[in-house]
Amino acid sequence: MSKFKTNHLHIICADLENMKTFWTKGIGAAFKEDRSFGGAAGAVLQLDELQINLRVPKSSEAEVEPNKVSYGYDHLGLEVEDIESAWAHLATFGCSIESGPTDLTDRKIVFLKGPENITLELIQFLH
Repeated sequence: MSKFKTNHLHIICADLENMKTFWTKGIGAAFKEDRSFGGAAGAVLQLDELQINLRVPKSSEAEVEPNKVSYGYDHLGLEVEDIESAWAHLATFGCSIESGPTDLTDRKIVFLKGPENITLELIQFLH
């Protein structure tokens, strides 16, 4: 069987500068470079081992209505040390709680709605 490892996450966004600010100042990703993706303006960020590519829509792409159910990306899970302080920090960047926080046997989780309706799950493992 082939071995797989993460390489990148690609997010299409309407407001590139706002998303760059959210991912760098809110989440703590490092800005690597501005880059064009197939003629669409974008940026490359790095979060741990995951490269995050942001770009605006190409002229050939149609916009999906916000909050309309579609198949594909659901959420990105991010491990944090202190879930309360992490979501309070992200609230300053416009994130709101979608569900939770929920206490499970070995972890706490909370789902947040972020810029442009992206969904993030924060996970704090209890040791």
